[in-house]
Amino acid sequence: MKEFVAATSAATALQVSPDKTVADMALAKALGYAQPKDFRKLIKRHLPALEAMGLVRHAVAPIISGKGRISSVTEYHLNQAQVAFLVGKAGTKRADSLAIAMAEVFALFADGGLVAADERAAKELADIAAREARRRHDEEREARDMGFRALRGRW
Repeated sequence: MKEFVAATSAATALQVSPDKTVADMALAKALGYAQPKDFRKLIKRHLPALEAMGLVRHAVAPIISGKGRISSVTEYHLNQAQVAFLVGKAGTKRADSLAIAMAEVFALFADGGLVAADERAAKELADIAAREARRRHDEEREARDMGFRALRGRW
């Protein structure tokens, strides 16, 4: 129970900007990364999936090393869906605990225990379902196309 409390308090302690994004380094620290900059490798590895959830905002920022050398890094600002996805991929104890809590909330929703609070939320849930259906359709079409291409290559 202590880990769950730590994970949820870490999640609520995140600074969410007015445009509802979270800075990558703040999220990495909240998830317990020993080297927060390693979190950016995770973001880069999953960039296509993150882009499917919306624009992945990023900016180049200068950093100064201990010896005074100036270099640049890419900082990411992630929306809430992207944050949830990365929580499931992070693999730290805090992230795993938070992912379990998210899965439990999802199970409650799937069982009808959570409903949309208002018309806006109901519309957003419908939009999410439509995007998921579109992704599944695209995946099935791609698999079919690959199968047809393979068959054509054989004959």
